[in-house]
Amino acid sequence: MKRSDQKHILVLITNPFAVLNTIHSGLMGQLGKCYRISVMSDLLTVADVDHFNKHFQLNMQLLKTPVPSVSTFEKWLRAVETLLFGYYFGLETIRIKVVERGRVFHWVFSILQKSLTLILLSASVMVFIRNWLIRRTTLSDLYVPLAAHNFLAVVSTSPFDLRENAIVNSLQIHGIPNISIIISWDNFTSKGLMNARPDLVLVWNPSMALEYQRFYAMFGELAAIRIAGIPRFDIYFRNPADESSNPAGVPGTDANTRIILFPTGAVKHHSCQNYVIEDLLEYAQTRPDVLILVRCHPRDDPRRYDHFGSVKNLRVFQSFGENTGKVPPADFLEILHFQLTTCTVCVQVASTMFLDAAACNKPCISIAYDAHPGVDYAGSVRRFYDYSHQLPLHKIHRKYIVYDRRELFGKLDEILGGRHVTTDLGKAVKCFTNQYSPDSALLSAQYIREWLG
Repeated sequence: MKRSDQKHILVLITNPFAVLNTIHSGLMGQLGKCYRISVMSDLLTVADVDHFNKHFQLNMQLLKTPVPSVSTFEKWLRAVETLLFGYYFGLETIRIKVVERGRVFHWVFSILQKSLTLILLSASVMVFIRNWLIRRTTLSDLYVPLAAHNFLAVVSTSPFDLRENAIVNSLQIHGIPNISIIISWDNFTSKGLMNARPDLVLVWNPSMALEYQRFYAMFGELAAIRIAGIPRFDIYFRNPADESSNPAGVPGTDANTRIILFPTGAVKHHSCQNYVIEDLLEYAQTRPDVLILVRCHPRDDPRRYDHFGSVKNLRVFQSFGENTGKVPPADFLEILHFQLTTCTVCVQVASTMFLDAAACNKPCISIAYDAHPGVDYAGSVRRFYDYSHQLPLHKIHRKYIVYDRRELFGKLDEILGGRHVTTDLGKAVKCFTNQYSPDSALLSAQYIREWLG
C-alpha cells in the first residue's frame, strides 16, 4: 500500500518516558506497518524524529502544530480535582502526599474522611470540575486545521496531561476517536483523573483494568479496555546487546567484577541519596572485586555525586537528563538491559526498577531506611512503599526490603555469596507486568488495529 493511501493516525508525545514506551519499544514500528503516523510534540524536534526514523526504520512525520499551554488556574483546578479524587476513593498515595504538605493539612484531610456527607459532596464537586475542565480544554475552532488531516484516531501517550487532553477533546468534537496508553503502573492512583473521554484504553495488567473501571464508572463513560503488558519490557526477552568492547557506564571492568547497580530516583522525591552510595562503598571496602554503578534517574542531577569522583570502584552513569538533553537516546533500553543483565544485584528505592530487575531475573534489594534514624514519616523513604500502587507488592517485598544498613549488608552477603535464588522474584512480578512473552508492542498495535477496524 502506498504511504499516501494508508490510514492516518496522530500520536501525541509530551513525556520522555512515553518516548520509550512507544518509539524505543517497537510499538511505533508495529503501528507504522498499517498506518501513516504523524507526531505532535513539544518534546521532540525535527532532528529527533529524523534520527529515530533512521535508527528504528520508521516513517514518522512531526507536525508543526504547537502543543497548547495550560493556564495557572487550570493547573490549580486540576490539583483540587486530584485532591478530591484521592479523598473520595481513599487513595493512600494522595493521602501521603497530603502528609508531605504538613500535619495540619493531614489532620484536616483525616477529619474530613470521617464524614460520609462530605465524601458524597466531594464526588459531586469532582464531577463538576472534571466536566468543566473538559469543556475548557475543548478548543474545536483552534484545531480545525489539525482535524483536516482526517486522522483515523489520535493516540494520547500521557493521558493525564491537560495539554494532551486539550488536543484529544478538541479533535473528538470533529469525530476523531482517541486512544489512551497508560505508561506506568502508578498512573491511575497518583496522577488524578484523565480530563478526557477516551474511546480505548491500553493498560499493563488486570489490576489496572479494574482500577480504570472503579474510578471512571461514576462518569458513565467507560471505554473499551485492553490488557497489553509493557511494550518497553519486550527487550528483556532478548539477548542483551554486546557491549563487551565498551560496557555502558562500566569501563575497566572484567568478567570477575561483581556489579552492584544503584538506580537513583528523581531529585523531587529524593533530596539526598548519597547515604545509600556511602553504605554501598563501605560494604565494598573489603571486597575489591565489587564495583558500584550509580545509574542516575533522568530527573536526577549527576553533579550531586561529583565528590565521589576519586573513588576507584564507583562509576556514575546518566543516559539522559536535564543537562544532557531531555530525549532518551536511541540505545536507552539496550543500555539499561545490558546493565541489568551484567549486574549481580540491583539496589533501589521504591522505583519501577524493582520490576525491571525482576523481569531480568536479577535480585533486587529495596531500601526502606533514611540517612538518619528518626526521620519524620512525611519525609522518610518508608512512605514510598505505602503508595497505593506499591501495596500489592508488600508480600513480595518482604524478602527483599531492608530497614537499616545492617540488613542491607546481610542481604548483600546472601546474594553475593551465591545463597540467593532469583527465579521466585521473576515469577512473582509477572502478575504486575503481565509479561509472559516478548509481544506487548505487537499486542498493543493489534488491539488498536482491531478496535479501529
